[in-house]
This record gives sequence, structure tokens and C-alpha cells, in this order.
Amino acid sequence: MTIKKLLKRILLVIVTLVILGLFYYELTQASVRRIEIDVQTRVFDNLPSAFDNKTLVFFSDVHFNKFMDAERLMPFIETINDLNPDIILFGGDLFDHPSVDYPSETTIETMTSMFKNLLAPLGKFAVYGNHDLESSLTKSLIANIYQESGFQLLVNESVKIYHEQFDSITLVGLDSQLLGQPDIKQAFQDVDEQQLVITLSHTPDIVSELTNTPTQWQLSGHSHGGQIALPLIGPIYKVPFATQYPKSQTVETIILDVSNGIGTTRFDMRLFANPQIHHYTLRQTNND
Repeated sequence: MTIKKLLKRILLVIVTLVILGLFYYELTQASVRRIEIDVQTRVFDNLPSAFDNKTLVFFSDVHFNKFMDAERLMPFIETINDLNPDIILFGGDLFDHPSVDYPSETTIETMTSMFKNLLAPLGKFAVYGNHDLESSLTKSLIANIYQESGFQLLVNESVKIYHEQFDSITLVGLDSQLLGQPDIKQAFQDVDEQQLVITLSHTPDIVSELTNTPTQWQLSGHSHGGQIALPLIGPIYKVPFATQYPKSQTVETIILDVSNGIGTTRFDMRLFANPQIHHYTLRQTNND
């Protein structure tokens, strides 16, 4: 073998190693910390004038205590506050498998403090995710954190979000299809069908059961975008209750937005499924 051929082979090995190293870094370091802000406008005929141009931030699936720690979560918290939302919605799964690795008192205090620091003048609202419901102990833990941090937990119930005293929109919160007991009839029993109705559910597939309800817009997480997705193919793995609707789309008359979430589970990797924070501006029809 000539020196020239040897040098070419060495160069090829070096280039290959560099490419593999960069790919591994993207897969395990850069992508899991990247913050993708999904900015959209949602237009509704029945949006009260007081809510025109108000903003809503939605995020989901923190999965704290395994791969996600305070140092990694803080930029997401700061980003949400920098967006100055009027309303904040959280789609569940605060900790990663808390029944297996129950968080320490320090971890609980850290998580509570971070969520408490999130600011939204018209309210902060949340639902349970399947990890939150792993046991009665974890369910109680999550409920306490929400209460201490100023989030209103919605379990098969609705709440009116008021602005300027009389104008309001309705938010419905459903229990998770996975490990929970969603009760659509109970959740919508007090809902005014003339109002704008937003449904918050950890699991997106429940949208197929909501087409006969007043829901106009559903926000969900759970899918993680598959964590590993491929161009044109999408997620290589779909979790239960995010198989039929793993990504955002319109289902009959319902706008369904499905978040990749911000944390990871099982393995700390992402590819073409960046962590997401969703920023929505609410507009009345025909308003510029």
C-alpha cells in the first residue's frame, strides 16, 4: 500500500468518526436541549372581543427526575415567561416513572418552585398524564405540586376563564386515557355550547370521542413526536393512545394540536422531534 492510499484511508476514517460523533452529539445532547417555539394564530368565530390578541402557551411532558434536571429545565421555564402568556396550559407527565423512582423532597421543592415561577395573569391549568397516575401516591404528589405552584388541576371537569369580568372562554380538562378514567359526559355537563371550548387532554386519541361535543380545539402531549422520527415517515414508535393521532391535524371540526413535549423517557434521545413550547395568539374571525 502506498503512502498516498494510506493517507486517504486514514482521512476517510477520521471523517467518518467526525460525522458519527456529530450525529451522536445531535442525537443525545443538542436535540434534547433544543427549544423549538411553535408560534401560531388560532382564529375562532365565537372568541369574545376581550380575548382578541390574548396569548396562550401550551407545554407538556417534562419527565423530571431522570434525564431532565433543574439545569436543563430552567431555560424552558425562562422561555415560557419571556413569551408573556396570558394563559398557560400543561399537558401532564411532570415526573418520569415516579412510582419507580420517587422524587426526593429536594426534587419536589425544585419542581414546585419552577412551576410556581411561571406567570400567566388569566390562569395556569393542568391535567394528569399517565406517569402522574402510576399510583395513588404519585397522583397525590402531582396534585399537591399543582396546588402549591398555582396550577388548577382539571379532572373530567370544566372551568370558565374570565377576562374583563363578564367575557369568558371554557376550558375542559380530561383524565388520561392511559391509567386514568376519562369521563366525557361528566366533563362537559356544565359547558355552554355557545362559548369557545378548548379541551386539554394528555392523550390525543380521545379526540375521536369528542366530535359530538362542543370542543373546537384540543391540546395534547404524550406522543413525544416519537422522540425519534424520520423525514416523510414520522415517528418510528407510537405510544398507546397516540397511535391514531400522533401529530397535529384537524379531526372533523376539531383543531388538534399534539406537542412533542419537552422531556424524554426510556432513552434520552431525539431526532426530528425537537422539544416544543407552543405559543398561540387568539384572534376573532375577520380581525387583522
